Amino acid sequence: MSTRWIMVRKSIRLAKIENQNNRLVTFLKRRNGVFKKENELVVMTGAEVGTIVCPQGSKPYSFGHPNVNETINKYVGEERPPSPSSPGIDDKYVQMFRKANSRELNTRFNSRQDQLVFVLNLKIKLKQMNKKVEIHQEWFKGPIEKINYTEASILKEGLEDLLLKVKNYGTERGYGYENGKWKAE
Repeated sequence: MSTRWIMVRKSIRLAKIENQNNRLVTFLKRRNGVFKKENELVVMTGAEVGTIVCPQGSKPYSFGHPNVNETINKYVGEERPPSPSSPGIDDKYVQMFRKANSRELNTRFNSRQDQLVFVLNLKIKLKQMNKKVEIHQEWFKGPIEKINYTEASILKEGLEDLLLKVKNYGTERGYGYENGKWKAE
């Protein structure tokens, strides 16, 4: 009695392939396999076959015998000569694909344009804020005789706060401040 090994086909789970590169490779292999089977069907039976495959975000692929245009026109009822720019693919389907693709691109473009407008407006606001800050900081750079009472009082308060912070800093580190001099404690 002889032992025979039987190869059993594995069933695969049908789900969208998440990795873009794996998805593209799988698409190309399966597309070629489908077109090969269609060619075998034409040779064995003499059937008329026409297939158009439109992957996401790419150009459409077609296979047909005797021609995709002739096969589709026979069943749709429109007799038009094939386009010289895209032989093997009906212009109507190419236009539909282009319109769908252009809608997606227009949506992306509008989104990017809105982002650009937002960033440019933000840049203008930041420049205006910087000018305001610079104006407020310029008054103490000039001669002290030219500042008014309000500016002088703001300067005095700022300097007193700074002196208090310096005294606290020195005290925390073991120095005392007496008569305008630091002494180690």
